[in-house]
Amino acid sequence: MAPRQVLYRKWRPARFSDVAGQEHVTGTLRRAVQTGRVAHAYLFTGPRGVGKTSTARILAKALNAGLGKDGEPVTDSDISRAIDEGSYLDMIEIDAASNRSINDIRGLRDGAQFQPVSGSWKVYIIDEVHMLTEHAFNALLKTLEEPPPHVVMILATTDAHKVPATIVSRCQRFDFKRLSNETVIDRLVEICGEEEIDAEPEVLALIARTAWGSLRDAENLLEQLAVSYGSGGDEITLANARDLLGLGDTSSSVDLASSIISGDTTAALSAINREAARGADLRALRNGTVDAIRTALLSKAGVDDAAGQPEEVREAMSAAAKRASMEKLLHALSALGKAQIKGDSSPLELELAALNAINMPAPAIVTAAPAAAERQAAAGGYPAGQASTPGGSGQPANQPERRQNLSPDEETWRKVWDGLRRTKFRRWYLGPVLSNVFPPNPADGKITLRFKSRSNRDRFMEEMEDPRAKSALRTAIDREYGPGLALNTVSPHEEEEAARKAAPAAAESPLVRAAMAMGAQVVTEEEAQPDSE
Repeated sequence: MAPRQVLYRKWRPARFSDVAGQEHVTGTLRRAVQTGRVAHAYLFTGPRGVGKTSTARILAKALNAGLGKDGEPVTDSDISRAIDEGSYLDMIEIDAASNRSINDIRGLRDGAQFQPVSGSWKVYIIDEVHMLTEHAFNALLKTLEEPPPHVVMILATTDAHKVPATIVSRCQRFDFKRLSNETVIDRLVEICGEEEIDAEPEVLALIARTAWGSLRDAENLLEQLAVSYGSGGDEITLANARDLLGLGDTSSSVDLASSIISGDTTAALSAINREAARGADLRALRNGTVDAIRTALLSKAGVDDAAGQPEEVREAMSAAAKRASMEKLLHALSALGKAQIKGDSSPLELELAALNAINMPAPAIVTAAPAAAERQAAAGGYPAGQASTPGGSGQPANQPERRQNLSPDEETWRKVWDGLRRTKFRRWYLGPVLSNVFPPNPADGKITLRFKSRSNRDRFMEEMEDPRAKSALRTAIDREYGPGLALNTVSPHEEEEAARKAAPAAAESPLVRAAMAMGAQVVTEEEAQPDSE
């Protein structure tokens, strides 16, 4: 028996209008083909399963199979059918994950010199192009910039930041967006109608939330559910879907989440043991509980749930969130997220995770030893008995570590680097690097970052080579200090060098330096002249 074609391949878009949720891309490409203004190279980037490769194939059809009156490719021609089947000789599709060497790209470059076999254009589609090696990218540069007049190159990737800027600058870039839940559900409803799949509406909503914007993932999940539970015309229920997807029972997850948020240890442990006794998947229970607490967190922050939880879940979690602080919800999510729940785990793992989520640790208060306190007070100018913490933050003991006894400049600068604490684009987190800066005081339309160590300034400059790091820092500085400030940096070494160059030339003499060391005053010849008056 011949294998049946899977849903995501059977329902692959054949026309620009069939591509779901990417009208900003397909509309531009359709007009480009209609007006004859097709670029020689394109970069399609975006999450998996949103139509990048399918759109590339449709563009190949539009270039070779002819256009209808609406600007769509003629889909019933031999060329279109050959492209759909992957047998069209003038469309060369390359997987860069397995053909990533310089020799592979040299072969592509040599083949591009030949005229198309049957069509007007040779279309090269390089999928996952970010996987190419550095030498392969270099070999591609010239061909990408000045390809033969009959060649169009389409690069597709899920990680555009890994593609060298020299490659990106030679392409027209199109960013494919993650699909909304509504768009995914609409397509699943259409597929269910054509494929005679009977599923509860809640099942399609759950698939859309689980796929998280990837239509291909959603179509695969629907087919898996249809094979498992929809054979013979049976209806796929929400319980079937949650069981297959490992999400557990909704009510049990909500009950456990509510117990954790309210701090009810007895109710939380009872919910876990009740599910364990009936043989439920505890990993699914943990996942469902995390989703529920996330909904509570979003409700507490006044944000709509992008994952589209059912109305009863949103109402229950909204009510629970009113009785908890934001810190409590964050701690609960962190504690459950760290739990290592395996398929064969005993209830103990989840019980410990629930207890950790319920019990928030008290904020640590650090007190310096008496001898260290006196030394720090003498060094830092604090009154005796009011030493700073061992962390060197210059804050008095017996006080919370942060935001105590800070000057306005220190407080403002702390907001800048604290907001960038987890921001990293190359090797270094910006927050810790910027904490090594003396609190700046903007003047004359600029803000100068005086680093306490040269090594941290070097790390800062390395991060600033990435435009995204510059943008993140500029946003943080504009938020706290106001827009329009020019940014300047300086290290202790550079300050010393500038001071040395600014000193009187006489100070360069060894004898003068020795005299200055003994307390003598050095003046210039002009300063030594008496006043003419």
